[in-house]
Parts: sequence; C-alpha cells; structure tokens
Amino acid sequence: MTIAQRQYGGRAVSERKAERRLRFIVAATRIFAERGYADCSLADVCAAAALSKRQFYEEFETREDLLVAAYDRVQDEAATAVTKALTTLDPTADARTAVAAVLGAYLKSMNSDPHRANLAYIQVVGVSERMEQHRRTRRRSWARLLDLSVAPMVGPTARLRGPGDLGASVLIGAVNGLAHEWLMTDPRPPIEELVDLLVPIALSLIATD
Repeated sequence: MTIAQRQYGGRAVSERKAERRLRFIVAATRIFAERGYADCSLADVCAAAALSKRQFYEEFETREDLLVAAYDRVQDEAATAVTKALTTLDPTADARTAVAAVLGAYLKSMNSDPHRANLAYIQVVGVSERMEQHRRTRRRSWARLLDLSVAPMVGPTARLRGPGDLGASVLIGAVNGLAHEWLMTDPRPPIEELVDLLVPIALSLIATD
C-alpha cells in the first residue's frame, strides 16, 4: 500500500490532500479578489482557508504558485463549460447561434462565482514575468480551441483570420477587455448583452474563403 492509499479516518491520504488543496484554491480565489493579491499575506490565505502554514507548504511552494493554481482552476472550468456547450449544440444551429452559445458558456462560467472574473482579469495581471508567460500559454490554448472547434461551425473550410494565433488573440482580447469593463460596472448588465456585442466581432474574424 502506498502512502497515498493509506486510510485516515476512513479516507485516503490522496483524497484528503486533494480536498485541502482545493480549500486553499477556493479561499485564495475569494480573498485575492476581495483584498487584492498584492495585499494578501500567506497568513491571510491560511486564515481564509482555515488551514496552517505547514499544510500550505505541503501543497505549494509559494503564494504565487497558489495564484497560478487558482487561475488555472478558473480557466479549466471555463474550458469545460465551453466544451460542453460545443458537444450539446444542435448540429443544425447556424453560425451566429453556435458562436453565441460558446461565448455565453464562457462568460457564464466566469460569472458563476463573483470572484472568478476579478481574479482572472485583474489580480493575475503584472504579477511577475512567470505569471505573464503562463497567461500567454493559457491564451494560446484558447486560440487552438477557437481555431479547431469554433471556426469550423461557420463552414467546412472556415478558419480564423491572421497568421498564427493573431486572429484568435483579437477575439480573446475583446472578450477579456469587455469582461473587465463589465466587472467594473455597477449594476452589471446581463451577460446576454455582452454576448450580443461579441458575436459580430467573432464572426468577422472567421474567414470562409
């Protein structure tokens, strides 16, 4: 039996570690959004998670590692929502309906927790060169998803305009910029209004020739 398989209180060590890690991530998402990443100490994070510094260092090496993990959780769950929207889409849906479904799924995922958008669009920006490179890597993964899954919904030969990931970057920039402004607006307009603004931009970036 491995250490991860050992049972404590009827639960495997690996299960307890996963739960503890998630507690840190959920707490960090909230406290970083509420107070600002730069203004939160490790002690603040541990208090928010109701866990100790020793337990923190069993899961992460630095506070920035926790920020990366929280950011990845937000991005991963948004990607899951988009993938689900793609797989459940009516195959007879027109391009506008399809693109709206994808954008709506992404934005609704970001809005499912009031702290997610703040973390993804504000707290991670400019933290470090490492964080900026990680954000760029995540943007490239979104670009591949858009190119491989979204553009073909317009037509069998459809593709995103521009060399490399530039066309996708235009759309990602528009989505992130609009979502950032939406986050700062009080009261916030419904997500459907954001989707209505973004769909024409998305369609204009898809070439069919």
